[in-house]
Amino acid sequence: MVKRELTAEQEAAMKNYMNPGFGLVLMGIAYLAWWCLLPQALATFENDNRWAHNWAFAIIILVAGASWYHKSIISRVLVSVEAFMLPVTASGSVNTIIMTIVTIVVGIAWFIIVLTEKSRKVNLVEGRLQKRTINWLTMHAQVITWLLIAHMGIVFMIGRMPFENQLLMAGESLHENLGFLVNLPPEMLEIASWAFDIALISWAIIALYEQFKMGYNLQDKPWPHLSFWWTFVTMGAGLVGLAIQVALFGM
Repeated sequence: MVKRELTAEQEAAMKNYMNPGFGLVLMGIAYLAWWCLLPQALATFENDNRWAHNWAFAIIILVAGASWYHKSIISRVLVSVEAFMLPVTASGSVNTIIMTIVTIVVGIAWFIIVLTEKSRKVNLVEGRLQKRTINWLTMHAQVITWLLIAHMGIVFMIGRMPFENQLLMAGESLHENLGFLVNLPPEMLEIASWAFDIALISWAIIALYEQFKMGYNLQDKPWPHLSFWWTFVTMGAGLVGLAIQVALFGM
């Protein structure tokens, strides 16, 4: 079997689009559109503003994906800080509207830094560091971001679901929300949330494996494609879960 060589245009396109960063950008845009633009999303928020946590999730995923295209220490570290807001939001520890505002502020700060570095054609703080240190910090900040994205699902399944029923029962007797339910809506029966979060954890595992396989990628080779395609699996899983949920519960 003859191995087909890629053209320069095909290889450039694969570098630009067939990677986990672009996949997350598409996921973030779709997430924002679903939870911010569609009438049912706005109606859901008006009925219960605790659903604002999805706004924060969408912004974080979008910024995390965009950071793929600017490989600098400040960019990647700031995005890992942004991604840290994901498990914090998912835990229900802080009001989700406040968390949405925080993610917007951090996202704007990241955008300003990227514009500054690109306009100056110099990455901040890197002039004082060795190339090896720059590569190490940049790659590991990216790894931390992938891990924190996975924690969206991990916190949902381990930190919330085992305790949700007890909080609901105790809250009903006191006629108020308790624990994380003060800031997050009950989602035990949200099949879409289960499907999306499980698929997202799978995506993070794939992205981490690809990062381990590629390392620093100093030769700038095209990235493996599975993490890119798995973003569509993740979005599709959420939609299939929603369809099943509507069929079973009519909601």
